[in-house]
Amino acid sequence: MSNAITIAKKELGIYFTTIIGYVGFGAFAFLMGLVFVTTLNRYQQMTQYYLGQQQPQLLQQLNFNDQIIQPMLSTGYWMFLFFVPFLTMRLFAEEKSARTFELLMTAPVTSFEIVLGKFMGVGVMMLIMSLIPLAFPLILHMYGTSSGPGSAVEWMPVYSGTLVVLLLGLTFCAIGLFISSLTENQIVAAVLTFAVLLLAFVIPLIAGRLDGDWRVIVEYISPMSHVNRGVVGRILLSDLVYFGSVISFLLFLTLRVVESHRWR
Repeated sequence: MSNAITIAKKELGIYFTTIIGYVGFGAFAFLMGLVFVTTLNRYQQMTQYYLGQQQPQLLQQLNFNDQIIQPMLSTGYWMFLFFVPFLTMRLFAEEKSARTFELLMTAPVTSFEIVLGKFMGVGVMMLIMSLIPLAFPLILHMYGTSSGPGSAVEWMPVYSGTLVVLLLGLTFCAIGLFISSLTENQIVAAVLTFAVLLLAFVIPLIAGRLDGDWRVIVEYISPMSHVNRGVVGRILLSDLVYFGSVISFLLFLTLRVVESHRWR
């Protein structure tokens, strides 16, 4: 495990000694802030409209979670479609193109520690990126007003939404890690990762055209059906099992690819 932590620190050092980490975090925070300001302005406009129309029953249905936080989290995991290939493309492909992968294979470290270390490195990046949106509910909590006692923000849906978004991001990172292990070209790794992640967003559209058991199966395969429940505040054990199983399977495939290079 110590070797895996060392590799993870090395990967994090690369992210933070180059512009990769700073550009990723800066762009993500800027876009999330833009979404926050846009949804907050729309919330204020709807509030003013209902007040002007004297429709208090509709005004009572407005809340920060439904109108601001849920759209923001949903937009956040769509951004992973572009950020994850950017973060994962170099994990193995750069090692191969720079001819340092062979040195890594001859070092006193196991293939499992290599895969785990690289996944932990990019996983920390994803953890930080997933925690960035928590700043905006905190702003609403500090400055927002509630019609009743307590906070203006329902925190349980925020926590569940953040958790499933993180799990989705880790799943996408595992996909990118596996694809990066298959090639030595970073651009190819990024494009293939983007294509696979895009397919994950398309699968729910395919499921909507099916009926019966096939629809249930395809919806379960899609990671988006699992993350959508968490974003609205419903997180199930089956969702956690799904993400854990997919991540473990992808890491196992990556391990097999790395081990195949060791025996060549």
